[in-house]
Amino acid sequence: MTASASERNDSSSTVLPCCIEAPDAYRPRAQYALRMLLLPLGIDPRWIDREDLADGGLYYGPSPDDAPEGVLKLRLAPETAAYFEDVTPYRASAMRWRRWDGERWPVLFVDAETGDDDLVASAFFWLSGWQEHVTPLRDRHGRFPHHASLQARFDTTTRPAVDAYRERLAGELRRLGIPFQRRTWSGAAWAFCPTHDVDYLRKWRKGMVYREVVLYFLRNHRRASPGRRLRRFGRFLRDWLKPGDVYRRAFERLHHETTVRGGTATFFLKTGAHGKHDVFYAPDDPYLHQRITALEEGGFEIGLHPSYYAHTHLEYLHEERRRLAGAVTQTPVSVRQHYLRYEAPTTPRLHQIAGFRIDSSLGFSEWEGFRHATCLPFQRFDVQANAPMDLWEMPLSMMESAIFNRRALSLDEALRVTADLLQTCRRFGGVAVMLWHNVLWDELDHPGWGLHFIETLDAAEAEGARIASLRDALASWLGGSDFRF
Repeated sequence: MTASASERNDSSSTVLPCCIEAPDAYRPRAQYALRMLLLPLGIDPRWIDREDLADGGLYYGPSPDDAPEGVLKLRLAPETAAYFEDVTPYRASAMRWRRWDGERWPVLFVDAETGDDDLVASAFFWLSGWQEHVTPLRDRHGRFPHHASLQARFDTTTRPAVDAYRERLAGELRRLGIPFQRRTWSGAAWAFCPTHDVDYLRKWRKGMVYREVVLYFLRNHRRASPGRRLRRFGRFLRDWLKPGDVYRRAFERLHHETTVRGGTATFFLKTGAHGKHDVFYAPDDPYLHQRITALEEGGFEIGLHPSYYAHTHLEYLHEERRRLAGAVTQTPVSVRQHYLRYEAPTTPRLHQIAGFRIDSSLGFSEWEGFRHATCLPFQRFDVQANAPMDLWEMPLSMMESAIFNRRALSLDEALRVTADLLQTCRRFGGVAVMLWHNVLWDELDHPGWGLHFIETLDAAEAEGARIASLRDALASWLGGSDFRF
């Protein structure tokens, strides 16, 4: 990148004087949260002292009543800053429901004396992933589970609270006559980023054939009736003997379906394997080389899908990125962790050290929605270092295996929840980042998944989304040609 967001003023941005009066340790957190709240509105904060607020601006601190008229006044409660000095779980009883624009939203920090909402601290909590630092519960793959989240407790997983806070601030800015102009996605009001993790280059490997013939057909591990077992075996034989491979056909069709709708996408490829959860394929495989060439010629992005243990292993991450860089023409800048394994602050630090600039791992592995309570891009924040990182998150809102396998939704139910996610991203001017693996149109094991992708793609196109890869979408939103990776 040529500059981080904190260093760069876009020519179309409004510069807003902002005064923060807060304890030294909390100040970087407040600056980060305010910057992330204001950035989508096309506003760049300029940090000033209280005496320089005479000409208007924004004040955030313990004494907003003393700020001049015409200033947007936000209160910082003493207990708010103190909370972030200790690694303790958030007390859900401290949350207050607030209603604006006809909806109820959770505000996490409220001044106990005045009752004023602290939207800045609440936004910081969500965007920094603070709850994952103070909640030790993890699943068997080391992931922060949805059921341990405050979103699950408040039933707001698909309703991005941070974006609602921003809209409330936008209303106050309008009331005070402070101009702003929302960022767009190359002129489009919102974006849709189809992404694809390529875990396998082919389905019918030896192990999969053994599964069908020995485990499913002969030993009946699925405990199916004789008729169902025979029908499945017949379908397996037809697919196995059919020219090509169902996963390869899906790989090619994902590319085609997006192209004919005038869009691009990001494909995440593997270049390493270090355990039973990885299936290796060589980056110089002739078929893969053909696909890489076709994708790059079509303007698609190719990112890294690291091996299972690479989320905490820098040597693996470095080597796998080096291998990918040798197989593509454009430097890889995007990454998504295998199994969505992510351990903060270790994983984002390794991403930054390895040279990545975009991550899209932060979705829930078993539920759709917004893990950091936003559908807009945001910079990662290193909680231990107490500083923002030179790494952007494109928040993952849906993984098809989560809704079909973990949630066991029907096709109609899956289409309904996905449509709701699209409308939410459209409403807030955000980006709908969604994940489909190259297993689509495998009707033997994944019936309906291909139709789900097609209908979602069509819905995004019909609603005027810019359909683009992560890299191109973020670059356009942050400033197009003025923001380079």
